[in-house]
Amino acid sequence: MKKPLKITLIVLGSLILLYFVTLLVAPKIARSYIEEHSKEMIGRSITIKNISLNPFTYVLDVDTLAVMEADDKTRFVAFDKFSMNINPLKLFTRTLDISDIYMKALYVRTTQHGERFNFSDILDFLAQKDSIYYAEHPEEKKVESDSSKSAAEIAAGLPVKLSLRNIVFDKGNIIYQDTKVGSKFHLKDFSINIPAIYLEDNSTGVDVSLKFADGGDLNVKVDANMATYDFNIFLNLNRFALSCIKPYLNDSINYKDFAGYLSAQISISGNINSILASNVKGKVSLDKIDLTEVSGSKMGAENVTVGINKANLVDNEYLIDSVIVDGAFAHIDLYKDGKTNIDVLLTPKNKAGSVTDTTAADSTQVEPVAEAAKQEPADTTKVVADSTSATTTAEKPAAAKKLKAKINKLLVKNTYITITDHTIIRPFNYKVSAITVTGQNINYDTPCNVNVSAAFPEGGSLSLKYHGALSNLNTMDIYISVKNLVLKHFSNYSLHYTAYPLKAGTLAFASENKIVDRNLDSKNTIDIYNITVGNKVDDIDPEYTVPMKIGLYILKDKDDKIQFDVPVKGNLDDPEFSYGKIIWKTVVNLLVKVAISPFRLVGNLAMAGANALGFDLGKNNEVLIDANTETFTSEQYAKAIKMTEMLQKDPKLMLTFTQYYNPRKTAKEYKVKQLKIDFYKQKNNKTELNELDYRAIEEIKEKDKEFQAYVKEHSAEIDKNYMMKVLPQMATKRNNDLLKVLRAQPGVTKKNLKVITAPRDALRGYKDKPMYKVDVDVQ
Repeated sequence: MKKPLKITLIVLGSLILLYFVTLLVAPKIARSYIEEHSKEMIGRSITIKNISLNPFTYVLDVDTLAVMEADDKTRFVAFDKFSMNINPLKLFTRTLDISDIYMKALYVRTTQHGERFNFSDILDFLAQKDSIYYAEHPEEKKVESDSSKSAAEIAAGLPVKLSLRNIVFDKGNIIYQDTKVGSKFHLKDFSINIPAIYLEDNSTGVDVSLKFADGGDLNVKVDANMATYDFNIFLNLNRFALSCIKPYLNDSINYKDFAGYLSAQISISGNINSILASNVKGKVSLDKIDLTEVSGSKMGAENVTVGINKANLVDNEYLIDSVIVDGAFAHIDLYKDGKTNIDVLLTPKNKAGSVTDTTAADSTQVEPVAEAAKQEPADTTKVVADSTSATTTAEKPAAAKKLKAKINKLLVKNTYITITDHTIIRPFNYKVSAITVTGQNINYDTPCNVNVSAAFPEGGSLSLKYHGALSNLNTMDIYISVKNLVLKHFSNYSLHYTAYPLKAGTLAFASENKIVDRNLDSKNTIDIYNITVGNKVDDIDPEYTVPMKIGLYILKDKDDKIQFDVPVKGNLDDPEFSYGKIIWKTVVNLLVKVAISPFRLVGNLAMAGANALGFDLGKNNEVLIDANTETFTSEQYAKAIKMTEMLQKDPKLMLTFTQYYNPRKTAKEYKVKQLKIDFYKQKNNKTELNELDYRAIEEIKEKDKEFQAYVKEHSAEIDKNYMMKVLPQMATKRNNDLLKVLRAQPGVTKKNLKVITAPRDALRGYKDKPMYKVDVDVQ
């Protein structure tokens, strides 16, 4: 072999050998250097198990790296394995190609106490090194980062093209603790998958998944364009345990415990340069919400779901598909100091101290300024000049866009609320159940309708209708109807105000309220049946001295019925105005009035005639009804309920309520009634009627000339055959309504009570008044 060739091969072999030795030894040297000089570099200890670089595949492997806390014992940041593949051949095409970036079991533990973090000392150390370096090298200027450049512009300025592909972080753990607040968030199985990172005009996709140690999991998919800063985020949060946010609630509310789950499927699209202009769409739901107050009482909901069609802060636009609340429960406690349990809940224990401290600090700073203002007169010319200059140079802020809000569907169901009043002599406790709220197309500016219904103990019911615009809550229409309210539950109020306990009675209440600019005009009618009070309690000092027994005795007609109207007018902002007190004062004044002059009142009733006193309930086994209406009066409910008391005494008994009416006679009466309704609607320009309207309709006389003219013109429009079909439907509705109320009574079951209509043949030959006949049998 020729000598030059031999020398060439020796040199080439030496270079190759040097190449392999360098690639194999350099990582070992780097590992030792990092461990020995880590405190000089970042002020913390770093341990590395091994670093290797494969000379054939150019895969860099780092095993078990850990950055320690300041105590050199606890891990701050660590991972089990890190590897990446570097393609050196791509450097010939001016491309830095890094692929298969893999990290296993990343561990990060971050703690915070106030404004300091467990890595604040590292930042301080680096900042101090920076200051010392530039102090020793004043000729060098610190390079300021240009945040205005886009990722594409930064990439264009690099000496090589950057290519990052197949990035995977697998099964990491991230822990965040706020030691001052006492919170802890532990993210388990934290994983990231990025197929490629594009700095140019192309979309970079990122998939993130993790689990919360306290319960729940999160999956996030991000598509971002680093050149245009456009992004799309798809977030799927499943049953995140809300109990982990309890430490943060301590500064806001005073509570004992809190639990629940949050789920969300949300998409967010926008641009990083204008985050607030992002469009949000999706669904958010809360499950098993349970807030325990310091008293031990609870409030919450089984489920709350909100469907979001669009939410945009900049456009001030919030379009909600639906708001559904299912199984909500709450309670209201009224206390003698004028506060409620809600006030207690929303008043944290440290609030008073913090407010006092802030006020003291503010007053210390304000007084010297005020004193200086007294000693030195202000130069108004300079102030005006400065303000004029500021006005011309500063841009006026853009006017806020008009709020656009809409809820397509509102539904609250299976809800109840318990009320406890501790302000009276003996606490009052009451439960309102089966609360349902419905509404559709609820716009912020446009008047809309919201309906509320609820059930009271022992078959009572509430109906409320709201009409108004959410943008102006000072003007609205509200109609309230209460039926079959059992009065004995309110005995403690009667004791407090009159010293007489309530033993029995039912109440019906209808109220039509028109509010214009906070001024209320309300029409109310109260219908009370069979109200009974016990003996006066001598050791109670009542608010009103009322002769209840004699007053009620005189007010009742022959059927134990009391009915009167209460008009209420006033401004809702008047501190002396109280809706409930006005009605109660009217009742008290009426009782006092009749008790003072009973003989005059009795004389007036006698002159009016027995028929004007009320509705005849008939015999003991009969409940007279109006076959031309679907509803019942308080006395009809009460008598039917009274009959069910025998079922409590003997569960073997069975009651059958059989409805009777004459179809032909009822059809004629129904035609007259329908003509009155149509006449009243036309005369008063109304499309919907309430209880107060029907009362006015009953007072229309058939001999009224206007009505007779209307009958002559429109009588033929009402089809007799149609009426014959409607009557059985009304009878069925009456049966269902009565059955619902009676089954709410103690001792009543599906087996011992029936409500039916007599057979068709029996109805045809029936000649008596419409009624329910009650039969008793043994099961």
